[in-house]
Amino acid sequence: MKKLFKYAGIAVLTVLVVSALWVVNLLIQPYDSIRIYVSKGPEPEVLIKDDFTYRDLNKNQQLDIYEDVRQPAVLRVDNLLRQMTLEEKVGQMMHPAITIKPDFALLAFHLAMGRVGVDASEVLDKHISHFNFYGKPTPLEIAEKLNELQKIAARTRLGIPLTISSDPLHEAASGGIAAFSVKGFSGWPSQLGFAAARDVDLVKRFGEIASAEYRAVGLRTALHPMADLATEPRWSRNFGTFGSNAELSSQLTNAYMLGFQGASLTSGSVMTMVKHFPGGGPQEFGFDPHLPSGKRQVYPGGNFDYHVEPFKKAIDNGLRVIMPYYGIPIDQTDENVAMGFNKMILTDLLRDQLGFAGVVCTDWGIVSSRAWGVEGLSIRERYKKSIDAGVDQYGGESDPEHIIDLVRSGELSEARIDQSVRRILLNKFELGLFENSLVDEQAIPLKVKTPEYVAAGLEAQRKSIVLLNNKIIDAPTLPIALGGKIFVDGLDPEQAKPFGTLVDSADQADYIILYLPTIFNGNQAPGSDELIDKLLSGILPDDNLAFNAAVLLKAKAYSESATLITVVDLNRPAILTELNQISDGLIGTFGVYDSVLFEMIFGQFSPQGKLPFEIPSSMNAVMVQKEDMPDDSVAPTFIFGHGLNY
Repeated sequence: MKKLFKYAGIAVLTVLVVSALWVVNLLIQPYDSIRIYVSKGPEPEVLIKDDFTYRDLNKNQQLDIYEDVRQPAVLRVDNLLRQMTLEEKVGQMMHPAITIKPDFALLAFHLAMGRVGVDASEVLDKHISHFNFYGKPTPLEIAEKLNELQKIAARTRLGIPLTISSDPLHEAASGGIAAFSVKGFSGWPSQLGFAAARDVDLVKRFGEIASAEYRAVGLRTALHPMADLATEPRWSRNFGTFGSNAELSSQLTNAYMLGFQGASLTSGSVMTMVKHFPGGGPQEFGFDPHLPSGKRQVYPGGNFDYHVEPFKKAIDNGLRVIMPYYGIPIDQTDENVAMGFNKMILTDLLRDQLGFAGVVCTDWGIVSSRAWGVEGLSIRERYKKSIDAGVDQYGGESDPEHIIDLVRSGELSEARIDQSVRRILLNKFELGLFENSLVDEQAIPLKVKTPEYVAAGLEAQRKSIVLLNNKIIDAPTLPIALGGKIFVDGLDPEQAKPFGTLVDSADQADYIILYLPTIFNGNQAPGSDELIDKLLSGILPDDNLAFNAAVLLKAKAYSESATLITVVDLNRPAILTELNQISDGLIGTFGVYDSVLFEMIFGQFSPQGKLPFEIPSSMNAVMVQKEDMPDDSVAPTFIFGHGLNY
């Protein structure tokens, strides 16, 4: 009861704060709108010089090098950089969020992160030109909002266009934090699902389709894929990886990049930001580093280099932006500070040893709220230390004044700022944004969620399903013959109607299909008293991979009533020992539509997926495995690569 009151109090507090903020926004919006209107400069004209047409972005009636698409991108960057003020340069180093039609939960989350939304004032006042999108809008609503902001950006002094990024939007079933399902796009499995499918060409094709849909609405940077390795089964973000195997992850990461970007960065690319360098998988006890309890990345197996392998291959294949993780690589460098403040990680390893020449963009909020290992430093000092370490851009931050002051005071050189901004602008030029940053809103229905894209996503979902066990009595349990009496628990029963007769109770059924979502036993993940940590500790799953007694008792009762088919959402490994014994058929999924799952159960296609990580036999086995070692638990229930078919 005490826990119930605690969570209720957090919820009430969140509602009150968000409501108050909404009222404040209503009051200041008219003033802000007027101020923004009068702050805008003229729109850039389209001019012609020597039969060459160009956009006069800086409104000087001359063809500047940076306005001339015929010039090499490096020369255009140098020309623009010479015209920029310090304030305009530092604005490029910020990469905050923009929310478009968020639901309440998302609004509360970003409030806790210190961000609720962004308006044109950050473009005009702070010279920010990179934003990441969150929300639940339609593709058309995304395009309308981004076009509106691009038009404002064009009326700034130099007309620098915006680069808008996004976390994954194509998951058939939203996998967890920083992965979303926007209904207007085609639906695909999670990264783990692609790893289960073991199909490099399929991943490349997904990248091509997702890139086309992103570009159609104005999104030009993918804050994915994750090249982290799922070596710690308790870690809540296993769902976003390509599994535990470094070689498989390397192959799929490169195919993903090639699909999104193409062979080189062009106006037909969506730039990928591979994360989280040097691999966020080995979280101590599986705790998530969004919370203070998860700040430690540990390597008891001495396996640091294994986690770097997928990033090394990505760098060799044209990676342009990389995101370091929140955690501290304990005792791996000369000081125990987080990746974003760690010079040995970002300069010695990433730049000097691996040869990365692109942009280093931090994970979201490492300066303002999750500065692990440097909590005692001021915000200003955190900026200084991270820039000295090798950071170019700050995810989730929107306060350039600290860096400006560091340059004005002589603590940072403007030449060092130019180094970062040059890298950032080079990507912007090569994406073709200076020539055309707007999208055709009328064409969106022809470019998004087309029948071809939908069909490709469904086929990918089919390939991702893993058949873990199929008990044989007189014959294999699966596939189920058509026409039987079916009871469905946890899935949409309407999707099962074509395959048999739905019944209202388990005791009437020939077959029971039980779906179990991501395990969340209700134990609060260790956090702190800060609002962000209170919210996140209620969102992130805890470190217990075992289903609770109530779930197992229900499954046992079902198995005694009829043939039991259990489907488990494997967004991270689960303890399946008891369920495997109880169930006549056991299936693992990684983000599929209910309709696709029923197709497989009733034999419309044969499953072909293979496990992207092992399934430990018990929590005792999980406790003694090593966080940085892949698939090393004792006597796993199912090994890496296991998967049956019909």
